[in-house]
Amino acid sequence: MNPFKFGDPVEGEYYLPRPGLDRIVHQFLTNRIHVVLMGPRRFGKTSFVLNLLKKLEAEGYACPFIDIFNITSHRDFLQQVFRALKTKKSWTESAKKWLSNWRPKISADVDPISGQTSFGFSFDRSSEKEVKEMIQDVLSGLKNLGEKVVLVIDEFQKITELDDQGWLEATLRTHMQQLPNTVFLFTGSRKSLISDMLNNSSRPLYRSCQTIDFPSFDEELIDWVIERFIKVDVDIERDAIYFLKKIVQDTPNYIQMVCFHLVAAGYKKIGRREVEGILKNVVGQNAYAYQTLLTSLSPIQQRVLRLAAKEGKQIFAKELLNKYEISSGPAVSSAINALKRKGILDEEATGRGMVIFDDPLFAIWLKESFSM
Repeated sequence: MNPFKFGDPVEGEYYLPRPGLDRIVHQFLTNRIHVVLMGPRRFGKTSFVLNLLKKLEAEGYACPFIDIFNITSHRDFLQQVFRALKTKKSWTESAKKWLSNWRPKISADVDPISGQTSFGFSFDRSSEKEVKEMIQDVLSGLKNLGEKVVLVIDEFQKITELDDQGWLEATLRTHMQQLPNTVFLFTGSRKSLISDMLNNSSRPLYRSCQTIDFPSFDEELIDWVIERFIKVDVDIERDAIYFLKKIVQDTPNYIQMVCFHLVAAGYKKIGRREVEGILKNVVGQNAYAYQTLLTSLSPIQQRVLRLAAKEGKQIFAKELLNKYEISSGPAVSSAINALKRKGILDEEATGRGMVIFDDPLFAIWLKESFSM
């Protein structure tokens, strides 16, 4: 068996625990303090949360997990909420009591052998008003899940993309205040959007949560990777892992991806050269997608991406603007804002002039494709 996994959330031996963070988040949640975990995509937030939820469920918590990364409407949001709740027996039992209010939007089937009820949901014919009413009803129904509930909403900054003048934000805030049995755990990857949601006094979720920056791994990841290679009799240089960790911006999913391919390639001794070779292959596999994405952008946006990928910092410096044929600092700001809306870049909280790529491999591809 390959000792590395990537793509989906990891668990068991493929998961590297974060005991310090685990204790902190657990303490907040069990004291009913709402939490927002902020960190880049593919950084291990979902794996961490799923691991934590197992412990909380063992302590008697009901823990529905709602993934809203792909939602585009309130109807999508409602569908994802139901998808998370329908597996909770306590909710399906209590749902029978008020199910009749929504017919025929919801269908219920009873297994003639087991007697268990399963629900099917269809909102295609529901009006926007009805969908909003259902969202409010379902959130109110969290009180039926038990005395202790942790509701997780993954990539929750996506609600800001809904054109509803903050209605869903306000609805969540209302239920955060009114549900004594429920604590909310949000995760998000767009730090600038989340910061505005929580720190702008005109927004419904203003100062409603404890924010935690999801940390990167340190030496413990290096040790763990070495131990995983040893399990399959492979020797890897410590400096090679340091190099990989830095170039993929500490992203655990990409570290495991490259390590997986190193094992699959059959190497028995691995140094930086082998890591660079596999990394080049992995990036090359995505070249068509990256080229397609790049050509969909305006010329100024393309230049700003090349600037950000190759220089990394001080992207407003005059000499760099001249080098990349960008007319002015405001033009850079405008392009960055557009790229943030597209989910390609985000600004570092450390200060103006620093940006991070949503996909570090895209940054690597840009560097290689436009090297001078």
